[in-house]
Amino acid sequence: MFQKILKKRANLKLSLVFVIIPFLIILIFIFKSFDQNSENIENKNQELENNLITVKDFLFNQFNSGAIKIEFKARNGDSIQKILYDQKISPVEVSNVLGALRREYNIGALKKDQKVYLIVKKEKNGNFVSRLTVNVDNITSIHVFLNKDNVYETKRVTKILTKKNHLIETTIDRGVYRTAKQSGIENSIVAQFAKLYGFEVDFQRDLKKNDKIKIFYEKYLDDDGVSQRTGNILYSEITNVEKNIILYRYEYPNGSIAYFTPDGKSIEKSLMRTPINGAKLSSRYGFRIHPILGYNQIHQGTDFAAPIGTPVMASGAGTVKYAGWKGGYGKFISIHHSPIYQTNYAHLQDYAKGIRRGVKVQQGQVIGYLGSTGSSTGPHLHYEVIVNGKKVNSQTLKLPSSNPLEGNNKNFFEMQKRNIDNLILEASKKK
Repeated sequence: MFQKILKKRANLKLSLVFVIIPFLIILIFIFKSFDQNSENIENKNQELENNLITVKDFLFNQFNSGAIKIEFKARNGDSIQKILYDQKISPVEVSNVLGALRREYNIGALKKDQKVYLIVKKEKNGNFVSRLTVNVDNITSIHVFLNKDNVYETKRVTKILTKKNHLIETTIDRGVYRTAKQSGIENSIVAQFAKLYGFEVDFQRDLKKNDKIKIFYEKYLDDDGVSQRTGNILYSEITNVEKNIILYRYEYPNGSIAYFTPDGKSIEKSLMRTPINGAKLSSRYGFRIHPILGYNQIHQGTDFAAPIGTPVMASGAGTVKYAGWKGGYGKFISIHHSPIYQTNYAHLQDYAKGIRRGVKVQQGQVIGYLGSTGSSTGPHLHYEVIVNGKKVNSQTLKLPSSNPLEGNNKNFFEMQKRNIDNLILEASKKK
C-alpha cells in the first residue's frame, strides 16, 4: 500500500514537471520580450526626443536668423537693384540675384505700383536674399530662391485662367460711364463698348437717363474665381426711345474680328463721331462768340471737354499729315484718311509715342492726350472733319458703312449669332 502511494506521488511529480517546465519557458520568453520591447520603446523615445530637439533647433534658428519678409509697391524710378541695395545687400549678392532674375525677366525700371516681395536673412557677415518674388502682372510672377546647394534658381509661375462668359444688363442713371462702373463693368470693357458704338452714338448727347445697355463679354478667372482680365464683347445692345442698336461679334475664317447688326450690316464707318471717351460736348459746330477774341465767328469744329491727359483716338485709319505746334491750335495733329476725308485734333497736351508725320495709324488708336495748349480757355479737344477740302459738322455728317456680309460669311455669321444667343440664354437662366 505504501509503495502504491509513493508510485502515485512520483507520477504526480513527473506530471507537474511536464506542466511547470513549459510554463516557465513561456514566462521567460514573455519577460525577455518585455525587456526587448522596453529597450525598443526607450530607443524610440530617444529617437523622437532627438528629432524634437532637431526641430526645435531648426525653428529656433529660423526665428533667430534675422529673416524678415518685406513687401514693396514700386514708385516711379524704382528698380530691383535699388530695392536690394536699400536692404544693405552686398554688391556680389545683388549681382547673383540679378543674374538669376535675368533668365526670366527684364530687370529694367519697375512699373508704378508693381509689387515685389523679398525675404532677407540678416547674418553676422551681411544680409542675404533668401527669396525674391516679382509680380509681372496679376497672372505671372517670377521667383528667385536659394536651392539646397545655396545657388540661386529662377522660376516663372503663371496662373491657369478659365474663360467664363458674363452678362450685365443695366439702366443708365447718371451717364453711361458712371453707370457702367457702378454695375461692375471693367474699364477695358467700357472702352471696348465705347469704341464699338463710337461710329453711331455720342455717349454724352444721345444716351439719357433710363436708357438701357446690355453687354455679354468674356472674363478670365483664376483658380480662386477672381477675375484677372477680360476678353471680347460677344454681344452688346443700346436701347432708348429713338433706337435699338444690337451688335454681334463675328470672327471671319481668316481670324479677323468685326461687329455687325443682326441682319449682317457693319457698324463700322470710315470715321468715328467722337474720337474721345467720356468727354462732354462743350461747343458745337457753327457760329458763336469766340471765347478769346470776343466777336462772332464760325466755329468750324466740335469741342469736347474732359480732364487733361484723357486719351484722344484717331477717328479713322490713315496717315499722319502733321504733328506739331500750329499757332492758336497749340499742339496739333492732322490725319489724311483718303482723298476725300481728313481730321484735325487741336490743343493737345502731348502726342502718343511714335506719332509723327508720315506714320500710319489705325482707327481707334491713341494718337495724343487732351490738353489746353494754344488759344484755349480750358482743357478740351477741338476736333475737325474736312471733306473734299471743306470743314464740316462731324456730328451730322452721314458716313457710309462698310460692306454688309454676303455669301459664306453671311452663313457663318448666322451660325455664330445663334451660338451667342444660346450662350446669352444660358447666362440669363443662371442670374
